[in-house]
Amino acid sequence: MSRQIAASVSVGIHRVLTLSVTQPVEQLVESLNRFRPDFVAAYPSAATRLAEEQLAGRLRLTLAGMSTSSELRTPEMTERIVEAFGVRPFDHYATTEGLWGCECEHHLGIHLFEDVTLVENVDDAGVPTPIGESGTRLLVTSLHNLVQPIIRMELSDAVTLDPEPCPCGRTLIRARSIEGRTDDVLSLPGRRGGEVMVHPLQFGIVTRDREVREFQVVQDAESVLIRVVARPSASGELEGRLREVVSRKLAELGVREPRVSVERRKNLARSAGGKLQLVVADPAARAAHSRPG
Repeated sequence: MSRQIAASVSVGIHRVLTLSVTQPVEQLVESLNRFRPDFVAAYPSAATRLAEEQLAGRLRLTLAGMSTSSELRTPEMTERIVEAFGVRPFDHYATTEGLWGCECEHHLGIHLFEDVTLVENVDDAGVPTPIGESGTRLLVTSLHNLVQPIIRMELSDAVTLDPEPCPCGRTLIRARSIEGRTDDVLSLPGRRGGEVMVHPLQFGIVTRDREVREFQVVQDAESVLIRVVARPSASGELEGRLREVVSRKLAELGVREPRVSVERRKNLARSAGGKLQLVVADPAARAAHSRPG
């Protein structure tokens, strides 16, 4: 779909260069330096990788703007992108089912295009979630798709709608936060019994480490594995440092005896479309923790 959109707008004064995120970063840098774009649209993981190349001086772009979509973008990723390019990226939200949205110039949440898609924010039982509180599911109804009717289709996105009007004056409903798929939330044993739900955003602390390029969190039963793509200059202390930081964070959240390991990788597996899943939860672990006694 992204390629189709790019091909559609690449007319007249607009020139669009489409690159695959799975290309070697050296090729991406060479192509971008040659094309000299004014605006870049990328996955957050790819934008952060390009930010590293810009900070290192290998990528030499002067951007008027940037947007990211399709993956969770942590505050730490945003800081790195702003530091490298001097522009604050706009966050886009798009689904194949028809629900779209984007940030305005104030970057205070994502305006959902409810003029073409009806959206309902609900909890696990399908009960509407009060505005200002986080839901666990979205129900979307397309108002414009005449080929395949979509009525109250469920998307497992955790969303909090903002009750306050946006300073920009737009009246579309605004998602204060879209925290990613609830299926990506880790379920780990709690120190006081029961389970502790750990949201992917909590692992943003990994990207605070300047020696980390990319990472992925994988749950294996009650253990957490951090896969890390390190910078070439990374020290041998990286694994131990990350293990300590993540273990401390999980303990603060109430996880019982956090089990964290760190594994250095040359690269991380991506989907056919190039997306990187930041957190891979263990459904079996969640089900086991939810059973009584």
